[in-house]
Amino acid sequence: MEKAAILLMGLPGAGKGTQAFRIMERFPNFVHFDTGGEIYRRITDPSYENDPVVQEQNELYFAGKLNDPKWVSELVGERISFYSEAEKGIIFSGSPRTLFESKQIAPILFKSYGRDRVLVLVLGIAQETALSRSLNRLVCTNKTCRYPTTKDMAGKPCPTCSQVLPEGEQAEEAWKTEQIETRFNEYQERTVPALEYLLSFEIAEMIDGELSQEEVSARVFEAVKRRLA
Repeated sequence: MEKAAILLMGLPGAGKGTQAFRIMERFPNFVHFDTGGEIYRRITDPSYENDPVVQEQNELYFAGKLNDPKWVSELVGERISFYSEAEKGIIFSGSPRTLFESKQIAPILFKSYGRDRVLVLVLGIAQETALSRSLNRLVCTNKTCRYPTTKDMAGKPCPTCSQVLPEGEQAEEAWKTEQIETRFNEYQERTVPALEYLLSFEIAEMIDGELSQEEVSARVFEAVKRRLA
């Protein structure tokens, strides 16, 4: 499929990361740009431990709050241009997260890929489902992978990079459950306006995220084929 931009949106635990990996497997010329993963890599990189801006973002991140929109927008905008110039499609999982980011990133996406080549897929789930999935979440510790899965995969090879998945509680992920109410509030107050802005361009499809991973994938692929293929 020709290059395009796919934005997966929804509450924490909606399955954005999982579906991003599945889209990437189906379309090899697409890359998964995990904004949260990119932020995590930057704020935990030892080479930035004396950078006051990065350390401020570190504190926000682990408090369950959204990072500075301007800082995130610059980080994301740079990568959009890079992948587009490399003739790669791009998949976002959970970005943009604020109205400011939406207004900064949307024009870059439209310029880089064309408005008719940008698709927003909204995975709808209840907060109760989001909490349940967060409690069962397991993430590959390879910073260049970060494959999201469930705790029944502990001790098994990562499906993407083959690194053995961790067993026991993940300290670096535990905060996401501990700060879940803050994250829900941040989503409603800051990400919903960002999503509403994107919806105004009529480039979105609604997907029932309560379905099984396979059923969600089938609907995601159908929407991608219908809108982008």
